[in-house]
Amino acid sequence: MKRVSIIEDNIITAEILMQLVNNQSDYFCEKYYTNPADFLNNEERPDIILLDIMMPQMSGIEAIDKILSKTPNTSIIINSSKDDLETILEAMKKGIAGYIDKNSFTEDLSDVFKSLENGGGFMTPSIAKKIFAFFGNKNKVLDALSEREHEIAKTILDGLSYKLIADELYISIDTVRAHIRNIYKKLNINSKSELFKMYNSNTTVH
Repeated sequence: MKRVSIIEDNIITAEILMQLVNNQSDYFCEKYYTNPADFLNNEERPDIILLDIMMPQMSGIEAIDKILSKTPNTSIIINSSKDDLETILEAMKKGIAGYIDKNSFTEDLSDVFKSLENGGGFMTPSIAKKIFAFFGNKNKVLDALSEREHEIAKTILDGLSYKLIADELYISIDTVRAHIRNIYKKLNINSKSELFKMYNSNTTVH
């Protein structure tokens, strides 16, 4: 029997979820928590956690690392109406096993459990579509850079100064500046931190 914990501040939603879980064969939810802090102060070690994002005391995103530190073998499924791309990507980076749009959790729950049983993860189709669109568009943008611009980008990400970049590539500092202006313009960014974010998401610098 797989043990499931629910962390959800809306009591009505939590009770519906608990009933849905207990209606699944081989799954059992004994209780729910209205915030992550209560779960973290408990001795429960569930196989699966259904985790909301927007909650009092601690957000679901903040809680992911703490939960996995306490119970590293737990599969965390985000169950939230918060579906902006930044939140989804942040949750994925932290090691969740799935992301459900709260508006469709009643339909998706059995599919989530089946996916986990088969060693996979699960995302509501609308969530998955945003992920695929993001990586597809990002790669197209990066493909617009020339080989030399990718080379310059790599040296920037390696922390080299303009002078060191110029020395390493046997070009002038003015040429380095011109390349960097072109890179920022093509990628529609304005800073080194944005360049880091774009490259670190999924693409290796050539």
